[in-house]
Amino acid sequence: MGKEYDETLNKSLKISISVFWCVFLLKVLFNVNPFYAAIAAVSCLQGTIKDSFKVGVERVIGTIFGGVVGLFAIYFITTEANDFKGSLIMALSMIIIIFGCTYILKKPASSTIACIVFLGIATNMEGRDPYFWAGKRILTTIVGVIIALVWNWILSGEYKSFKKRKRV
Repeated sequence: MGKEYDETLNKSLKISISVFWCVFLLKVLFNVNPFYAAIAAVSCLQGTIKDSFKVGVERVIGTIFGGVVGLFAIYFITTEANDFKGSLIMALSMIIIIFGCTYILKKPASSTIACIVFLGIATNMEGRDPYFWAGKRILTTIVGVIIALVWNWILSGEYKSFKKRKRV
């Protein structure tokens, strides 16, 4: 059918297999919500292992940075942002995150996910332990990235060149 069809089929298979393993490992085996792992797997799968790895690293860095800033902000907000002070802290945190990712971490592509993670932590506590929530969010994202990279590597056939190099 053509190159575009083959690429679409290849990408859809890599994503669906990665999502399957995220859901199976986290939900079925460990009874953990696989939502963030599956999102990470879908978002970091690119055309090549190198590109997928780069996007995966950016996603993990953004998740960790957004989580840390979210925990720091919660310390000052103490509850969800339901007043002027909380709203202002949320808004200023966006600036800190974007500048931090761009100029301190030198990972500007991480700023979007960092802001999303921050908002997920700082506005979505509803009585949950913020430290546990942030830690779980970071860990499930890392699991999703690792699963996606492994399946991308296997399904792309790049593991074959790794085996050949190892033998030489």
